[in-house]
Amino acid sequence: MISIRAMTAGDIPAGLLLCRASGWNQTERDWQYFLTAAPDGALVAEENGIVIGTVATLPYGPFAWIAMVLVDPKARGRGVGTLLLHRGVALVPKGAAARLDATPAGEALYRQLGFVAEYGLARWFLDASASRLVHASGARRFERSDWPAVRALDLRAFGASRVGLLERLAEEAPQYAWVLEGNRGGLRGFLFGRHGHVREHLGPLVADSHESARLLLESCLASQPDRAVFIDVPALGPDLDFSSLSKNRDLTPVDDHAAWRDALSLAGFTVERPFVRMYRGQLTARGDPSLSFAICGPEFG
Repeated sequence: MISIRAMTAGDIPAGLLLCRASGWNQTERDWQYFLTAAPDGALVAEENGIVIGTVATLPYGPFAWIAMVLVDPKARGRGVGTLLLHRGVALVPKGAAARLDATPAGEALYRQLGFVAEYGLARWFLDASASRLVHASGARRFERSDWPAVRALDLRAFGASRVGLLERLAEEAPQYAWVLEGNRGGLRGFLFGRHGHVREHLGPLVADSHESARLLLESCLASQPDRAVFIDVPALGPDLDFSSLSKNRDLTPVDDHAAWRDALSLAGFTVERPFVRMYRGQLTARGDPSLSFAICGPEFG
């Protein structure tokens, strides 16, 4: 008998065990953020008193983010993930769209539930031992006085306010918080990041051009030369294999950021895997993916 109930802080160790079993990068602080930002937005599946699955949601006004659909490997194939996803979708406020980032393995399930694709993404990684052709490139450390400009630019890119999430990133990982100013003032872009279990995670990276994105990334990497990192990049380029994704070809064309991907390769990054951003419902606030050179991660959007 499987029961679904609200997740509590006491379930975080179980959530972490499920992350480790799947090779995911989340930390205890990530789980704590879900429970703080949306106290009723995370659920667990329990069997015989043991947590065997999770799902979490984050409200972003016009849409809600669905993430952390995890099932114990020993319990897979029994419909636990589908049950959790249904319950997670039920938590989306009336009138709001549901959004998520799907792996190739999960995309078919999401399509069965009415989700359609927005655009493709790819996870890139850089190991600590990799050669890095980067140097400090004109960006500077984030300062509290930058918040108004950061919030305005992020709203344009993401489509909704996520200031609470950005404030958490700036506080917990200030070494990854960078901004790039224009010659005549104003903000050309920003970068945040966070700590992870497998690698550090860079993103979101929002900028007015691939050149601005490159300058932000290079300054950050030059300041942290020995860190292994992930970065999740919107992309629809011909050099990425999305053949396993979105067979209905309903992806929205966006700037494929070819020059940006070239900069990542030059810096030593390698593509790990593709995934796809999807939504269900009336998506009235899509944001502008051409301004997004790295998302915050599949769990946060």
